[in-house]
Amino acid sequence: MDDVTIRPAAARATKAAPAENFTGTVLQDAYAAPTAASRTSATLVTFTPGARTNWHTHKTRQVLVATLGTGMVEVRGKPPRILRAGDVAEVPPGVVHWHGAVAGHLFAHISFLEIEGPDNNTWMEPVDEAHYQKVAVAPKA
Repeated sequence: MDDVTIRPAAARATKAAPAENFTGTVLQDAYAAPTAASRTSATLVTFTPGARTNWHTHKTRQVLVATLGTGMVEVRGKPPRILRAGDVAEVPPGVVHWHGAVAGHLFAHISFLEIEGPDNNTWMEPVDEAHYQKVAVAPKA
């Protein structure tokens, strides 16, 4: 290939994230999938207020680029961290974490991952609702 590939937005369908790995309504738009020598995937993930991932890990580093609203990422056993548009979170391989919208706010991020086989993610239990309600409050600006 010696030219730029353009994939029109109209050709990309938004899909609902799998309910077994997420709480609430979460939408995904696949921007880039691994091809040939590249293992990089990029997905726009939009979380409605209160929506979030389950606890999970990745074999490879995950980079989250916040694009809209207010969200958070929490590593198990550590305080949650707020994410706002323009913030970038890097999650090391093997770190148990979750991410999503804070209560009452829409949130979106682009997730970049290098895919290492079909089981790149290890999905765990949902974030407990009581825990979420305790930590997922947007701080005052």
